Amino acid sequence: MLVVVILSQPIKAQENHTKDTVENKSLVSYLKEGEISGHIRNYFLTTENNHGNDYHANAIGGVLSYETKSYKGFQLGVSGIFTYKLFSSDLNKPYDQTNKSSRWEQELFDVNHKDNFKDLDRLEELYIKYHWKNSYVTYGKIPVEYTPLLNKSDGRMKPFAFQGAWLHLKDEKFHADIAWIHRFSPRSMTEWFSMDEVIGLTDNGYLPNGEKADYKETTHSQGLAIVHLGKGLKNLKANFWNFHLDKFINTSWLQLEYTKKNWELGMVYSYQIPNAYQENLPYENRYVQPNENGQVASFMLKYNNGSSQFKAAYTKAFESGRYLFPKELGRDQFYTSMTRSRIEGFGGVDVFAIGYQYSWKHLFLNIDATTTHGAVTDDYELNKYNIDDYYQINTRLHYEFSNFLKGLHVELLYVWKQNKSEHNTKLVAQRSDYNQINLITNFNF
Repeated sequence: MLVVVILSQPIKAQENHTKDTVENKSLVSYLKEGEISGHIRNYFLTTENNHGNDYHANAIGGVLSYETKSYKGFQLGVSGIFTYKLFSSDLNKPYDQTNKSSRWEQELFDVNHKDNFKDLDRLEELYIKYHWKNSYVTYGKIPVEYTPLLNKSDGRMKPFAFQGAWLHLKDEKFHADIAWIHRFSPRSMTEWFSMDEVIGLTDNGYLPNGEKADYKETTHSQGLAIVHLGKGLKNLKANFWNFHLDKFINTSWLQLEYTKKNWELGMVYSYQIPNAYQENLPYENRYVQPNENGQVASFMLKYNNGSSQFKAAYTKAFESGRYLFPKELGRDQFYTSMTRSRIEGFGGVDVFAIGYQYSWKHLFLNIDATTTHGAVTDDYELNKYNIDDYYQINTRLHYEFSNFLKGLHVELLYVWKQNKSEHNTKLVAQRSDYNQINLITNFNF
C-alpha cells in the first residue's frame, strides 16, 4: 500500500508528461530500478572446553534485501534473513556437573527455541525513508547508524535488529542523530519483542546481595531514546551519545579521538544514572539499584605505519557501581572490547589490551590480547555475572577475493580464553577455559 501511495504521483502524471520523464514510467518498471543486495553465509564453530563437553556446529543462511529507487526523496526497503543447520554435535547435551548445554554453537540458531534448526527466518527490515542531501528520517524495522552500545554486532548468523524511528542529520563537519527504538529482535533470535518483553531474555545475572536477579517483564518500559552529536575538526573527532532506557537507566557516552600523522589517540568516558522507577520495584526485580552509578573510562593509543598497525588500550570500570547495558540490545564498544570479551556487568575492574594488525593485498592478520584485573568472584556488588579475572587472545585471518570471486570473504578466528584463579566447572562452563575455532565464509552481492 505504501508503494502505491508513494508512486501514484508518477502514474497520474503520465497524462501530462512525455515518455522521456521519470513520471511516465509504470510502477513495474520503476520498481525494477530498485537495488537488490545481500549475502550467503556459512559459519562453522567448534569449542574445546577444558572441563566438560566439546561442541561443534555448522550453520548456513543468508540475507536478501531490496530498496526502491528514490522518488522525490522517498524510499522503501525490505530485508529477510534465514538460517539452517547443516550438521552439529548434540548442542542440548548438558555440560558436565551443570545444567548448561552449548552456548556459542547454539547462538548460530535460536537460543529461545533450542530444538529448532530449520524454521529460522526473520523479517529483518521493513521501512520507509525520506532523505535530503546527506540527511534522512526513517521509520519501521530499520537499519541503524553506528552507536557504541546499540549496534548490530553481526558476529553470528543473525545480528541485532531494531524497530522505531531514526533522524540522521549530516553536513561536512557536523552530524547528529535522534532516535526512538521500541521493538527489538536480539542477536541469535528469530522473534520480535517489545521493550517490556526483551530485557531479561538472556542471563539476568546476580543482585548485589548475591541472589539471582529476576527482572524479565517487571519494568513496563516504552522504549529507548538516543541522542547523538558529532563534530569533526582538522585532527579531532568528538562524539557524544545519550541513551535513555525508559524506566531503567540513562547512559551518557563521550568519545574524543585525535589523529596526527601515523598516531591516533582516543578517550571514552561513560556515566550512568539509574531511573527512579527501579526503586519502586521489589529488590529481586530491579535491573539496577538506586545507589549504582556505573562509570567507565577507556583510553587507546594506536600507531599506523602503512600495512602495520599497533594498538594499546586500557579501560577502567570504577567502584561506583556495575556498568550495565542490556545484552539483548547490543555490545559495548570500549577500546578494550573484543569478540568474547566485554565490560558489561563489571565495576572496580581494570582491563588491558594490545593489538597488532598486518595487511597484505587481500589478506589481513589481527592478533588481539586482553586481560582483566580486579574481578573478584562472589563480589556481586561489582560483578553481575560472577566472572573471574581472565586472559584472552584472539587471532584472526581474513581474506578478500577479487576478480571473478569478488564479494567472497573467508575469515578464520581462533579464540583462547583462560581464567586466572577459578577453574571449577560452574564458573567456567561456556564462559572461559576454552579453545574455539570460527570459520566464516561470506559471499556478498
